[in-house]
Amino acid sequence: MKRFPFFLTLLAAGLGLLSSCTDVVDVDLPEPEPQLAVEGNITDQPGPYTIRLTKTGPYFKDQEPPAVRGAELVLSDNDGVTETLRETAPGVYQTRQLQGKIGNHYLLSIRAEGQQYRAATEIKRVPVIDGLTQQLKQNEPGWDDGIYAFYNGPELPGVGDYYRFKIWLNGELQNDPGDLVVRDDALVDGRYIGGIELNEDPLQPGDSVRVQLLSLPQDYYYFLNEMFTQINNVGLFSSPPANVRSNVVNVDPNGPRAVGYFAGTAVRSARLTIQ
Repeated sequence: MKRFPFFLTLLAAGLGLLSSCTDVVDVDLPEPEPQLAVEGNITDQPGPYTIRLTKTGPYFKDQEPPAVRGAELVLSDNDGVTETLRETAPGVYQTRQLQGKIGNHYLLSIRAEGQQYRAATEIKRVPVIDGLTQQLKQNEPGWDDGIYAFYNGPELPGVGDYYRFKIWLNGELQNDPGDLVVRDDALVDGRYIGGIELNEDPLQPGDSVRVQLLSLPQDYYYFLNEMFTQINNVGLFSSPPANVRSNVVNVDPNGPRAVGYFAGTAVRSARLTIQ
């Protein structure tokens, strides 16, 4: 019985020896050249639509990215509609009248700091949401006792649809890395989807749940998956961080690259108040 205290004493001494031999090493990494960062989308919902332009910064510095001011942004669609966006705040550009439509293709042209960039996207179809339902779980394996909300709705026939779910609980968007939910229809093509759980912790009467189902172009689906991988790429043996793919391209192949994404999405929403 006395072996364990003695073992713990040796372990503590060993850890103390290891910590006493630890040196702090400052890694002097070269500063990367700042790049244009683009964040924005167009949907089938009423505008205005917002696009934000910033510059990338040093990897280890936690600071607000500098806004890119005075840029010229032009958005056009395959119907021949063209609109120049206005800068409503530093680095924030918005449309005035252009309306996104399912099935339309869009081209964003950006002239910033002497460079010309382009990004193309489309708004894909999205299914309806039949509704959200609640269920009381009690004494069921794998569940804490309480009320849970579920998504229900059909999936459109024809493989090749991609979706993102966005969930708000009591008005707060669930926006942690683990809350990024994107799916394809490879295994559920044309089927009715019922009983997708929307909350991990039990809900209370009076709580509100809001869901948005967004259609995604295929390349934007891959972008979000790669971003999720990078966000969760932690640990001693993780691969080095790298920029995920972008659909923002410099028209000069030898010019500086951009990061970020301009995406088209169609949106359907549903709400539920827990009874």
